[in-house]
Amino acid sequence: MFRISIRRALRPIGAAVALTLLAATVAPRVAPTSAAARPAAATRATAPTFDQQFIDMMAPHHQGAVAMAQIALTRAQHPQIKSLARSIIADQNSEIAQMKAWRKAWYGSAATPGMADMPMLPDMTMGMSGMSMMRAITRLKTATPFDKAFIDAMLPHHQLAIDAATLELARGSHPQLKALALSIIKGQSREEGLMQAYRELWYGSAGMGHMGGM
Repeated sequence: MFRISIRRALRPIGAAVALTLLAATVAPRVAPTSAAARPAAATRATAPTFDQQFIDMMAPHHQGAVAMAQIALTRAQHPQIKSLARSIIADQNSEIAQMKAWRKAWYGSAATPGMADMPMLPDMTMGMSGMSMMRAITRLKTATPFDKAFIDAMLPHHQLAIDAATLELARGSHPQLKALALSIIKGQSREEGLMQAYRELWYGSAGMGHMGGM
């Protein structure tokens, strides 16, 4: 009788164990998320849009042009260069303010990198870096003849802006920013033509300045 009672008492326990093993067998297996996959997913979720990258490059790039133009206001010999410098300061300061306002409205902050930390857009491997732009600004403070040095610094600077704006037209999403990019292409292409004409008239060659290593 005692042995039969033990067997009867163990039957519910054995059934419970069997059910537990069966559930473990048929339950779906979920593969753990690897440590490598988690950062990749987070990066995709937080990667800046092309429009944000364009603003973060173009705002400090414009600031560099304004800094060079401000030097020209006091050092340029030709009135044409001083007139061009005033236009650059007015136009690009206005564009900087507009881009910062859009950045705040679209991405929550108006803050953009400083001139020395200017980032390049994806697939842009050629052009004036932030540090080379800072060196160009420093050289203009003592360069002679100033107007030739100014043109040689500003031509590749303008070309980089045109190249970046062309990418924005192809990859950007906000129509307001695309309209600004088109305006940059038109305005700075016109100024490039003026500077090339001045350089040829005054110094015998249209030139294109020094890319990248300025």
